[in-house]
Amino acid sequence: MLSLVCFMVGGLLGWGAAKGGTRIQRVWPVVLRVQILVTSATLSLVAAWRLTSVSELVGPLALAAGMWVMLAAALATRGTRSAGEGSLEAWAVSPNSGFWVVPAATAFAGSTGAMIAVLANVITTAWSAVAVHLMRRDAPIRQRRATSWVDQSPLLASLVGLLLHVVGPAPSWTADVLLLAGPLLAFSGAALFTGSVIHPHNLAVLRPAHAVRRWTWLTVVRVAYYALVVLAASLASSTSLAVVAALSGLSAPAFQPIQLAVLYGYRSELVVVAVRWGWLLAPLGLVLAEVIR
Repeated sequence: MLSLVCFMVGGLLGWGAAKGGTRIQRVWPVVLRVQILVTSATLSLVAAWRLTSVSELVGPLALAAGMWVMLAAALATRGTRSAGEGSLEAWAVSPNSGFWVVPAATAFAGSTGAMIAVLANVITTAWSAVAVHLMRRDAPIRQRRATSWVDQSPLLASLVGLLLHVVGPAPSWTADVLLLAGPLLAFSGAALFTGSVIHPHNLAVLRPAHAVRRWTWLTVVRVAYYALVVLAASLASSTSLAVVAALSGLSAPAFQPIQLAVLYGYRSELVVVAVRWGWLLAPLGLVLAEVIR
């Protein structure tokens, strides 16, 4: 319930900010990068620090592998699009692992589900580092080299967390950070997502039929992959993993792509299609998660 309230409050805040005029729109890229540092990087560091055994990574690795499947599918069929835009499209049709799956997994599968979802999100930082590199390299808006440290901070934070894990066990307060991460990510993600959706940069992008078709078949690929993970987890009696996989396959649209489109200057038709039609799957994911648990 807290996560739902945070989604609603964050969404209203993002809507109000987007209506704030040109001054807010100019500073929006700065706000996006601050969010990367405050939430994504912190969560990556803590989750990596709290690892207790290698066996904990099996399920999260299977979940994170789905992102590579989506990247391969999007890049192989990108046509005349740049690799950067293809990576942005892959992200747009991938699960919303941080701002949707983590809060929902916490609600449906407790701390175990939250840990699985967070670890998958940490492992995914390697994937996002590749995608961000391609997007920055091909970005229509030239990116300053100094900002790469911020954009790649989740990966750097994960590495720091692993180093801290080698030095010694994580203190008890880090568990509270993971529990609070769900509502916090719901709030910040919804605020920046809403503000980016109605940003003039994205409102000017059309939603042609071919973009809807491309989104549809890539989404089918995603659902099929995570359905296999749900089946495998169910056969292994790993209910929490099955719940997280169901929430990943039938996920809300990823929040980052519409924000990155503003940050890097891409005018992606598939991205604006995904943020509109992707919500159709989210209720199905919640229902399936309830059935599984």
